[in-house]
Amino acid sequence: MKQGAGVTILLAACAVAGFLAFRMLNAPAATTAPDTVPDFVLTKTNGEAGAISDYLGKPLVLNFWATWCPPCLREIPLLVDLDERQGEHIQVLGVAIDRMEPVLEFMERLAVAYPVLVGEQDAMQAAGSFGDAFVGLPFTVFADAQGNILGVHTGEIHAPDMPPIESTLLALAAGEITQAQAQRALSDLDQATR
Repeated sequence: MKQGAGVTILLAACAVAGFLAFRMLNAPAATTAPDTVPDFVLTKTNGEAGAISDYLGKPLVLNFWATWCPPCLREIPLLVDLDERQGEHIQVLGVAIDRMEPVLEFMERLAVAYPVLVGEQDAMQAAGSFGDAFVGLPFTVFADAQGNILGVHTGEIHAPDMPPIESTLLALAAGEITQAQAQRALSDLDQATR
């Protein structure tokens, strides 16, 4: 059984690597990230269709991840904590590039209560709709309540990153800072972690 899981993880990792290599080799020109979150539709964990636009209305933390991605799994408890403490003011939304069964098992094990959309190739295409900003997992997009992109972060989010993310999104939601100030703050954060 463990060998089968290892083969599945290896195949999934190869699929992502192949997709990224395909994008790099076949892209006619560099594409920039869109200004707004693309409105794609994937499957909710209850089996129904879910659109990104269903989750707008407050600042959004859109996190692309997979159960076979160790950095993804390390950062999810931080997002669970953010959702538990600030879910009324900040929408955390996961997009699992994976099969439904392992996603559901993982969510139960870590008590993930925020919504998660699930897909395989279609979720990979959704991540790819962010242009060159998407180069691998984990990948997180920060947006305002209307879906305007404030920033993107490729790679693992660490515990020291969370307070500035949280305070920036809360200040934006409260009208204490402008969209441009939020973009600058999240850009500064992304530069500091590189």
